[in-house]
Amino acid sequence: MVYNTTTNKPNFYNGTEWFNFDRTSAITLIVGLNYQGGKIAYIFQFGDAGFIVGETFGIIAATTDQSGVFLWGCLDVNIPGADGTATGTGNQNTIDILQGCTDTGIEARICGDLVLNGYSDWYLPSKDELNKWYENRIAIGGFSSGLYMNSSEVGATKNFWL
Repeated sequence: MVYNTTTNKPNFYNGTEWFNFDRTSAITLIVGLNYQGGKIAYIFQFGDAGFIVGETFGIIAATTDQSGVFLWGCLDVNIPGADGTATGTGNQNTIDILQGCTDTGIEARICGDLVLNGYSDWYLPSKDELNKWYENRIAIGGFSSGLYMNSSEVGATKNFWL
């Protein structure tokens, strides 16, 4: 245990991360920070789905692309519920895709089954989440190509590309 003179709070290390004595993170969370297996790509703002006053939540991007050419979901199958485009809806979209399509090798399954740096809670981002990643691409390490899939189903096209 140490006393943090910046936050004026005692800190302790749990073997993985430093915490304030009140169990809040002692790390200042900013876009681009390596955190929980990836990089912080976006921190929720007022109006975002998932924003809670007084708490910090956001989106963490994997530090490597899951390369390959994969289908979004089952061909010619509408996926009920996978139409959220707003920031904070990507995880539910991914769950809906996985429930509506049992095919292997689809984008949502690649993300949903991913275990990276000890974390297994990865999902395919929504359209707006992917746009936030793109806006913060310099801080999170850039994008290797111009085509990234998201979880927002839109008619026959299935999703938006960045």
